[in-house]
Amino acid sequence: LCGGIYIAIIVLGSLLKVPSVDVGMQHHDKLIHFLAYFILVGWFVQLYRQHSSRFLIVLLAIGLGLLLEFLQGMISYRSFDWIDAIANTLGAMSAYLLSGTGFASLLVVFDNKLYQLIHQPD
Repeated sequence: LCGGIYIAIIVLGSLLKVPSVDVGMQHHDKLIHFLAYFILVGWFVQLYRQHSSRFLIVLLAIGLGLLLEFLQGMISYRSFDWIDAIANTLGAMSAYLLSGTGFASLLVVFDNKLYQLIHQPD
């Protein structure tokens, strides 16, 4: 459910008209693209242990990023940007490459800590 909601946020954020925010950093949107797809793939690779499933996840994320960029090119208030597509791809691939490390168990650690916190004896 959380992953589905996150995908919806990415899709809506990519296609809806959003106000421009000046954060005082050039190309900050590229960092946002990288992080969005890093988190997306990082979330889903933790749910699957097989390398083939993880590889499919990264391919689907890259495909989603490219599809959304092409759709942005068809909208009058957005535009296609290859640099955004590259940032999306690099974010997705970075999370995939980390999936063979301890990074892939962050959700399990978080879930265990949350369970312990909730079920602490009084």
